[in-house]
Amino acid sequence: MWERYSEEEIMKIIQKKRDTSIKNGTNLNHIKSGNAYSRTVSGKRKDLGDQFFRSKTEANYARYLKFVNEKYEYETREFCFEKIKRGTRYYIIDFYLPNRDQHVEIKGWLDSKSITKLKRFKKYYPKEFNKLIIVKQSLNDKDMAKLLDIGFKHNQIQNFKEIKSIAGLIKNWEY
Repeated sequence: MWERYSEEEIMKIIQKKRDTSIKNGTNLNHIKSGNAYSRTVSGKRKDLGDQFFRSKTEANYARYLKFVNEKYEYETREFCFEKIKRGTRYYIIDFYLPNRDQHVEIKGWLDSKSITKLKRFKKYYPKEFNKLIIVKQSLNDKDMAKLLDIGFKHNQIQNFKEIKSIAGLIKNWEY
């Protein structure tokens, strides 16, 4: 949907949404959500070599990569924001695809902590940021606007729904 808009039109849409949320008092990005993984099913997956995954979505993405024969590393890349003294100081990328030299981050929610990590990653590691793909569960216009506002380009954002559409072909998919 966003491909039909120019960058200028997208920025106007984002600004209008911001202004509306401030006017209506619905700009609640400051609310802490606690543990982002509290609603997920984390644990080891036997079909993936007894590897630990933080969520079903991450495990299913690994199954997808295995299905398409793409080599990956899970949570092996850690980035430190050395100048930051408080708050989010580290960022561990979910997947690294060595054959593509590309990072993949699976996002269920775009809470304030996630947004801070992504903004800091862009600031401190701009070359790596340009190699980052966000795979977002339930991608909607609001999430798309947030990601574009951070600085992602359209080709860096993927809806998990596209991957999930072939779930029936992938062995051991978790629903």
